[in-house]
Amino acid sequence: SNEMAKAIGNWMLGEMARLQNQTGTLLDDVNIAPGQIVELQKLVDGGTLSSSMAKAVFEKMYNIGADPQAITEADGLVQISDSDAVGAAIDDAISANPQPVRDYLEGKESAMQFLVGQVMRITRGKANPQMTTELLKNKLEAMK
Repeated sequence: SNEMAKAIGNWMLGEMARLQNQTGTLLDDVNIAPGQIVELQKLVDGGTLSSSMAKAVFEKMYNIGADPQAITEADGLVQISDSDAVGAAIDDAISANPQPVRDYLEGKESAMQFLVGQVMRITRGKANPQMTTELLKNKLEAMK
């Protein structure tokens, strides 16, 4: 599809170029097959990996030439998209941070970013960011 072609172009122009500059490697010496980039993008599109997780996987693919699925499984890099698990982390973040919760309820939108960050810290960056923001907003709005 056009979107997949664009995504592969972004990996090539973004992360691949960055890693080549960083390591001084020529494109001919890179161990990543185009099919592996497609597989990595499918993991992002399917919600298994967040974009930041995918960058870490891409860097490992670049360095060791391994398959993205194998790296994802070996490193335990699976995004949490289970609303119960994310909800539990949100509850922890809300109870541990009463002041930012009050700030948000009083209209300070920036407190939301702080609380999303706390959920990410609790889940070690694995919570699905869109789901986290949506569930957190719903819980906070219900407190108004």
